[in-house]
Amino acid sequence: MEIRDPVHGNIAFDETEEAIIDTPEMQRLRRIKQLDVACLIFPGANHTRFEHSLGVMHVTKELTAANRIVAGEFSCAALLHDIGHGPFSHLCENLVKEYTKKDHEQTGEARIRESAIRDIISGSGLSFGRVMGYFRAGRTMDIVNGALGSDRIDYLMRDAHYTGVAYGVIDYERLKSRLTISKGRIAIFESGIAAAEALLIARYFMHSNVYTHHAKIIAGEMLLNAAGRALEEGAISGAELSRMHDEQLVGALLGSGIAACSNTVKRVMERRIYKRAYYGTVGIGVSQREIAEAITRTGIGRDEFVVHVVSLPGSKDDIDVADAEGRRIGRLTELSPFIKTLNSVLTGTRKLLVACDPKNAGKANAAVRRLVS
Repeated sequence: MEIRDPVHGNIAFDETEEAIIDTPEMQRLRRIKQLDVACLIFPGANHTRFEHSLGVMHVTKELTAANRIVAGEFSCAALLHDIGHGPFSHLCENLVKEYTKKDHEQTGEARIRESAIRDIISGSGLSFGRVMGYFRAGRTMDIVNGALGSDRIDYLMRDAHYTGVAYGVIDYERLKSRLTISKGRIAIFESGIAAAEALLIARYFMHSNVYTHHAKIIAGEMLLNAAGRALEEGAISGAELSRMHDEQLVGALLGSGIAACSNTVKRVMERRIYKRAYYGTVGIGVSQREIAEAITRTGIGRDEFVVHVVSLPGSKDDIDVADAEGRRIGRLTELSPFIKTLNSVLTGTRKLLVACDPKNAGKANAAVRRLVS
């Protein structure tokens, strides 16, 4: 059985995987955008967690096959890795965690255990215990979650394809042929260092140009403010939020009866998003809460602005490098001046973004400058 994918071509799956794919829990992912509100800036970015999950399963199979590892439980864990996401993917993750005390992996584990997926896996001859062990972050031999894992490979390729940018394009075929398993973790052969460098540099450019695009951040924070207000006032619960898909959350906020929520969501949906009032580098001593309190003291309502500190992940990423016989010879940061420099750039990147209605931009800017100057 096969599905035609615009990124990887034909993706094959067996009867067990088909049964998992056809469950309501997996089909829900068709209605959760991979890049939350990025489609407001990159109109093609309407791809979902569903197709990404299929892609991660496919890449996992290719990585395990290249290293003579039976895909089995790895394949199922890869397929299910995002099943716990709430609406708009990572955008709502911290809010869901605040109200449910569970991150998306813990939510996903409960969702698997409490659904037909458990019986499908157990009845297939695969080990449900091993699938769940691999599902948990950090226990997948890095095949899914690692710095060169299938999750990252697929989302960079997929996000670049659907946003139409060249930043996330990587040499997957060369990378795949240069990966190995060393002491239970993914490593790169010395001959593949350039391919690994290219992937990590591509990730940096995708984060700095797509994932943290200022308009995407602003629209996302507006939507997040509305969801937070609805939770505070009891219009929705944390458990309800974790089960919603994108359209359900938008509908719930529009129908919440809370003017601040519905007005903000309408602005986002109509792309009347706030404009930047301040954007600049800040030190670690400035907190978002302090900035928000300073802005509200000027008379701007808490629903009329957003504050976000933009930082880029990946400074702690490192990858084992192996010789032709698979023996570890060092770390990528030790052997690659490019990655060593990149990590220092990532560590030092911290920018404050404040946005509001243009009529309030002057007051907001002045309030921020008094704190950060």
